Amino acid sequence: MAYAAITSLMRTIDQSMQFSGYNLQSFYEKFEYLRGILEKNCQTTSHAEALTSLEVEIIELACNTEDLVDIVSRKIFSTENEITRKMESCELRFVLKQALGDIDFAINKWMATRLDVEDTKPRNLGISDVSEYVSEPDVDVMVGHENEFEMMQDQLVRGGSELEVVSIVGMGGIGKTTLANKIYSDSFIMPHFDIRAKVTVSQVYCARVVLMGLLSCISAKTDGCHEQQDDGQLGDRLQKLLKGRRYLVVIDDIWTKRAWDDIKLCLPDSNCGSRILLTTRDMEVAEYASSGKPPCRMRLMNSDESWSLLCEEVFMKGFCPPEFEQLGKQIAFKCRGLPLAIIVIAGLLSKIGKTLNEWENVAENVSSMVRTNLDDHCLRVLALSYHHLPHHVKACFLYFAIFPEDHVIFVDKLTELWVAEGFLKVEETLGIKEVAEKCLKDLIDRSLIFAHQLSFDGKLKSCKIHDVTREFCLKEARSMNFLNDGRKNDQTTTSTQPMHISSRSRGRISIQNGEELARCGNSEARGIFLFYRYRGFNSELSRFKLVRVLDLALLRCSTFPSWILDLIHLRYLALTLSPGIQSYIPPSLTIPQSISSLHYLQTFILKIPHHEVSRYPFKLPSDILTMPHLSHLCLDWNYLSYHEPSEKSSVLKNLYSLSGWNPLFCTGSVFRLIPNLKKLQICGTREDFRDSRDILYLHNLDQLEELAFRVATPQDSPHRNHLSPMILLPSPGAFPQNLKKLALTWTCLLWKHLNIVGKLPKLESLKLTHDACVGKEWQTVEQGFPRLKYLLLKRLCILSWRASSIHFPRLERLFIKACWYLDTIPFDFSEITTLQLIDISGCAQSVVNSAKQIQLDIEDNYASTIEVHIC
Repeated sequence: MAYAAITSLMRTIDQSMQFSGYNLQSFYEKFEYLRGILEKNCQTTSHAEALTSLEVEIIELACNTEDLVDIVSRKIFSTENEITRKMESCELRFVLKQALGDIDFAINKWMATRLDVEDTKPRNLGISDVSEYVSEPDVDVMVGHENEFEMMQDQLVRGGSELEVVSIVGMGGIGKTTLANKIYSDSFIMPHFDIRAKVTVSQVYCARVVLMGLLSCISAKTDGCHEQQDDGQLGDRLQKLLKGRRYLVVIDDIWTKRAWDDIKLCLPDSNCGSRILLTTRDMEVAEYASSGKPPCRMRLMNSDESWSLLCEEVFMKGFCPPEFEQLGKQIAFKCRGLPLAIIVIAGLLSKIGKTLNEWENVAENVSSMVRTNLDDHCLRVLALSYHHLPHHVKACFLYFAIFPEDHVIFVDKLTELWVAEGFLKVEETLGIKEVAEKCLKDLIDRSLIFAHQLSFDGKLKSCKIHDVTREFCLKEARSMNFLNDGRKNDQTTTSTQPMHISSRSRGRISIQNGEELARCGNSEARGIFLFYRYRGFNSELSRFKLVRVLDLALLRCSTFPSWILDLIHLRYLALTLSPGIQSYIPPSLTIPQSISSLHYLQTFILKIPHHEVSRYPFKLPSDILTMPHLSHLCLDWNYLSYHEPSEKSSVLKNLYSLSGWNPLFCTGSVFRLIPNLKKLQICGTREDFRDSRDILYLHNLDQLEELAFRVATPQDSPHRNHLSPMILLPSPGAFPQNLKKLALTWTCLLWKHLNIVGKLPKLESLKLTHDACVGKEWQTVEQGFPRLKYLLLKRLCILSWRASSIHFPRLERLFIKACWYLDTIPFDFSEITTLQLIDISGCAQSVVNSAKQIQLDIEDNYASTIEVHIC
């Protein structure tokens, strides 16, 4: 977190240089040097209390400095008096010089304390110390995971004679060790191997402990002779005992690739069918160690399995009295499938009286009771994963504390928020957006965050955090002053470390009910997040002058709030305007010209409630095209108060995503200002599209990869099915040649117009939704869609689809939803060898039958597997 705080400070200094013109490069480079010290030394940092206190001190110093830089910057921007500006410049340099000295001193003290902590760790461990690391087989009955167990059995017993590694990966408390223990003690597994050994590695890897642990399982001679040997001699001894024997070694709870590289040197391959089974929380470690086979990823338990485990833990022989069954199932379901949470709540149920009133109380308060009863061991299980995170990912993990319990978090929004916060370090070979995506992947691979939903092309669309992990995340975020939600910590809850609350806490504010903002006296908050629907204007928000993130998409305002224009440090703004809540209904919603004064703004999301979109277009100032840091602009139907850009107009080199742009302003002069655009959604009325003559200028967007057309039809128009087809697609040569994704919604094209789309050379994804095409039959032409992998047809009134495998030679995933009149899927699709999934919902039985027949033909003819999902 200290690393993230200094990174954020450096970002603020950099932006201050850009807009003030002052040369602060020497300060920037010195802070970069200090960040490098942390980067080098905090990879394996202990989480001792002394170090945590010093880290919070460094964070506090960096955040205070950042506040002062922002305050001085406000003064510089608000005056044109040159003398005043020079005085403020001197003050800014003085602030940075003093901060450098203070942070340098704090880091040196942190490093010295770190060395002292490392020196106090025991170096020489004897056999008596090994018991802590050697896990005995668990006698508890494992519930569920029969498929995983059978798959593990098969991989361990069958297969080739060469040494193979089988990996189990999952979050802490999900049951990896229990599954490994069951396999280790299984009556079918035990006689298959000559030698079995098992050891727990743990986060702090010690080669001597691991070697002695394995030796203690294999040889009874573990007394003095082993204690006198060094690590090399212990490794040689282990190799000799295993060589020429068929062995099973279980390596439980391994954390790093380095530890695996070290251990595997002592495990010989005698080509006699030996196996290694390892468990880890990190997918990267699992894939690195596995013998070319995908690791077994532990899933959360389903409702039935959760209930069975709860019964096993609460009742003798797992029998639950009938009167408790309904409440018990409710309680088990609310544990979200995590065995650790179920064990915690089962321990509570075992202690309270067996009365319906007691159980009803538990059922109503499962989440809070799990939080209250999480003991030190449970928290340490989660803390290990957190403290093992790379320094640059910790702030990303703590960000999940902002979101409400069981909240679905969309990946695009999450990564944009991380970028706006400024705590991500830009890498030479990756853009800042790619760095954010890499951090999220790291959290998922380490099983701290779960993938929730994939988009139809198989990419991650949304994610979630388990309630128990979120509780730990909340504690850590509050402890590090990262989150200031106005709530007092539950004094009955055990924390992994003391709180370090600053008198000037500037954390993010997460508003999940009407009272929480009033309880947050902190006017220096860096982010405000609204998670409940609120109508009208809340005047209290105007006091947060240093805020950088305003996520107010659920705040309904009739007009654009003028106080927002005073928040010059804003980097992320999401807002919903709803003119329907006032008595006077304007013909359009005007966005003030001074929006361009928000120089730092990167993400600007401006929406209208769905039922009002077609009545109130936005009227945008042309100055919105002069905001240099804008990277993501997301709008509903809009018009631009437009003047033709001149040759001197600024190029928006950072703008990569533009959504809701009116076709009237898809001109060559506009597109020349956004050369790096990767995502574009064009939205307007039918009249807008007809009046536009400049769609041909799309070819100017060389970097464009995703394009969408959406027609916004006024509510008083006739039904879309009766609208005449509209020609809006340019010729294939006028499309951007790097285009990979295309989406059409309510465009009412004739099916023959898709012949243009079929000729796009790099197109991989096509979405046709809500009368994108009209007509009874879609007949594709030869050599169409040569690289298309993903195809979605949704709410189309198509009757017949005529195509063959040569039209979609690389198709992988086909989705057909609510195409009620379609007769069948083309049977020639059974010749598409790349097809992996057909997903059908809301279609005729004949479509379902054709999908199943295609599945049978592919499996019979090509011996490959294809999934068919029917809803």
